[in-house]
Amino acid sequence: MKTMCSRGVLLRLSFFVCFSLSLCGAANAQGAADDLEVRPQDILELTNGNRFIGKIIIERDDFIKFETAGGSTTVQKSDISRILYSNPPEAVYEKRLKLIEANSYDDQIELSDWCMEPRIELRSRAISHLESAVNLDASLSAAFERLLPLYINREFLTTDESERDRNLLAESEVLLRGIRAGVDLAGFDLRDSAVRSLIRIGDLDAAVILLEEIAQGDRSDAATISAMRRLVVLYDALGRIDDSRNTALQLREGGDGSDSEVLLREIRWAAEDHAAKVPGSGEKVETLMEDLLAFGDVPGSAYLCRGSVRLLDGDLAGAETDFRKAFSAGEVDAVAATTYALSFARKGDFQRALDLLASAAESGLAPVDWRLVEAYVLESQGDLASALRMYEEARTRPDSTWQSSVLAISARRRIEKDWDPVPSIQNLMQSDILSAAAFSECCLMLGDLYLERGENAAARRWLEYALASGLSSPELRLRLAMAQSGPGGNLERAKDLLANVTDEDPENPDSWNAYAKFLYAMKDFSGARDALQRSISLFSRDEKESQAVDMPASLSWAMRSLRKVDRLLGEEYWVDEFRRESDSALRNNWIEEESFGVNVSLVDGMAIFDGVQKFQPDRLTTIKRDLLTPRFVGIRTSIRLLKADEGTRVGLRIEDQSGGGIVFFRDPDGMLGFVLLGDSDPQMIRSDSSEFSEEYDLVPTRWEPSPVGHSMEISFSSSDSDGKGNAELWFDGRLVARDLPYRISRKRGLQAGVSGQAPLDSGYTMQVELFEVFRKRPRQSQEREF
Repeated sequence: MKTMCSRGVLLRLSFFVCFSLSLCGAANAQGAADDLEVRPQDILELTNGNRFIGKIIIERDDFIKFETAGGSTTVQKSDISRILYSNPPEAVYEKRLKLIEANSYDDQIELSDWCMEPRIELRSRAISHLESAVNLDASLSAAFERLLPLYINREFLTTDESERDRNLLAESEVLLRGIRAGVDLAGFDLRDSAVRSLIRIGDLDAAVILLEEIAQGDRSDAATISAMRRLVVLYDALGRIDDSRNTALQLREGGDGSDSEVLLREIRWAAEDHAAKVPGSGEKVETLMEDLLAFGDVPGSAYLCRGSVRLLDGDLAGAETDFRKAFSAGEVDAVAATTYALSFARKGDFQRALDLLASAAESGLAPVDWRLVEAYVLESQGDLASALRMYEEARTRPDSTWQSSVLAISARRRIEKDWDPVPSIQNLMQSDILSAAAFSECCLMLGDLYLERGENAAARRWLEYALASGLSSPELRLRLAMAQSGPGGNLERAKDLLANVTDEDPENPDSWNAYAKFLYAMKDFSGARDALQRSISLFSRDEKESQAVDMPASLSWAMRSLRKVDRLLGEEYWVDEFRRESDSALRNNWIEEESFGVNVSLVDGMAIFDGVQKFQPDRLTTIKRDLLTPRFVGIRTSIRLLKADEGTRVGLRIEDQSGGGIVFFRDPDGMLGFVLLGDSDPQMIRSDSSEFSEEYDLVPTRWEPSPVGHSMEISFSSSDSDGKGNAELWFDGRLVARDLPYRISRKRGLQAGVSGQAPLDSGYTMQVELFEVFRKRPRQSQEREF
């Protein structure tokens, strides 16, 4: 009886303890859900009043191991009065998000304000809640007053171009919603911000609609005049020339004034009118130029327009002066006759160019410029001695400009490879005709020269001088980035320079290729792949699908480099560099088959084929090894062919036990080709074959014997689904043939290696430096192969 009573008491106590623990757990859960205090780290509050701030490493029933800035310590739980676990801003945000009413404007504003508190700074979430508030009621100003500075800051902080465009598109939609609702921002016009966003995303038509609305305002309001000036520029960009000219005329007739952008367009229109014989247009150009000169520096395009007007009027001296100024500003190369001659010369029509230059010489117009253009024509025709004489004649004339000296020095550098231009450049920098622009060009030439010589420190110094003196072009920044990326340079500056080049000239594939090359050198292979893909995307589909021999050089380099990067990122490989004891057997699972007279040996880390073929004409000497077919994608070898007597043929081969395979060979005359094994009468196809050129996209490729190593590669695509073959042949990184009808899937007894053969009493010496086998990376880390 007593035993039963004691058991009942124990059951009631157990129930009470369990119930108490469940209540405690529920209370803790509720407390965690209601904990809105931001704590970047864990906090321990001790019974003696001390506090530890850091990170809980181990928590047990009786103690806690805690790590602080000063080190780690162990605290008994009996000494702890309270544990406050870390509560980062993101976690607190999620809790606060559950407490607000999604349809409450004030709640959205309140949460966005919390997101922007100094310790929080959840900028993107703040913007999201403010935009939600606008969606609830766009007529209230509170959300817009907070949004506008956040939009501006976000634009400067966003480095990804596509992300910035998406942000600007969303901003413009939000701002337009406020405009339509008539929100009042205490004198600030929301339309101005909307116009800026629309222009940035390229929606010029929508920007014009808003500007037209602003331009209807009071003409005494500066915002109205600013809108009209911007309309002149946007109308012109959209091809609405009549609207652009009418708006500019309203500004002029209303006495509201113009800015330099409006004046540039007015000068161009007046010059076009003068060419069309519109009365008074010539005088108008002069008046507009005076207005533009009042703004300070005048762009070269303005001098070009006025020079054209003066040339039509017979004012040759005035025209020559304007064309020289335009040329100095980088706008044109010379006056009209020589400019036309240069355009014909660049098209290859040298006779018409020389005719124009003869007329320019007879008239005495631009005696320096026409000589420079004629020198260019002579150089293009291959008459280098006459071209040099003409360059020197132009440079030494009394009225010669610094540009003629720069062109003469550059030409002599091209023609006489061993000539040292440094003394001539230094003389130019000390001459009386030196200007700021001339100094910049001289610095650029010196920087380029030292960069070619590999003297990176000197190249950086002169290129930095050129940049600091005002010369700012993508080409200069590209050269400076190359110098900075060399030994002793600043890699971060090099990266910034290249990024600026691609931002300023995003349609130039060479800029993206240079950026990719830098990223590859920095082992940022993913970034290099993105840059190469951007470069390739700039070419048309026809260019991408053209034969390799007709493909643009920039595209060909980008595609080869992208293949190399993809291989690094997506493939693994095995390599044998033959680093073993000299004069030993090849071993390492290689199978050797020697013919009489030709031996295979290991010398200085290379597999050597050497000897003269005896008794067995054209018998193969090979080294080969077994391959695993799962995930196999290709083989590559590096070979030096030091000597090859008449009739010698060497190659890279892959075969299966059924007799099929591919041999990528060098023919006795040096031309590369291939043969598909497996047929009773296999056909040899050379890379210069016109019959099979289109079928296999052949690129005629020759390999001459020399101490220089060359790479040969046979690769396979990962898909066997298309009807064409999937094998490709590469030589020194260049595609020689593709779409070869041989697939390695389900092949048995696969072997690959290098072979050589020669007729009787002919010999050859071939060094195999390495042999590589490439395979796709496994999709699962535990993938098994049998």
